[in-house]
Amino acid sequence: MKVLAVSTTLNRSKTSEAAQHTERSITVSKATVAIVALALTLVLSNLWWAYRMFDSGITQTYARASQEGTSELLAQTLAILPVVVKAGVTRNEIVSAARVPNDQTEPYEKEGYVWVGQLGLKFNPRGQFEKATAGPDAPTQ
Repeated sequence: MKVLAVSTTLNRSKTSEAAQHTERSITVSKATVAIVALALTLVLSNLWWAYRMFDSGITQTYARASQEGTSELLAQTLAILPVVVKAGVTRNEIVSAARVPNDQTEPYEKEGYVWVGQLGLKFNPRGQFEKATAGPDAPTQ
């Protein structure tokens, strides 16, 4: 009976150690899963923020370019207003006034308009100013 009791005690001891070992490995396993999940969440959130910053930078670049185009068009329009309201003003005077804010481009004629940058000026056959329009690349259209 003593042999059986010692054997039972040893088996209980081994079973207890095995159970503790299993509990430890489950605990380590749960902690490992939690750490991996948190690390993955951190990496994914950082990737999402990086994408948002990149997208925001591109959006701001396009907005700035659009604003610059609109400002140029406004400057040209404001430059021709004092000239257009005068009686007997010639076509060349209006075109010259439109070129003042935008001296980089030469005026050209296309589809009945004289284009100075993105501003289209329409004149009647006598050379009198009829209307102004924004070009196809103008941000207002």
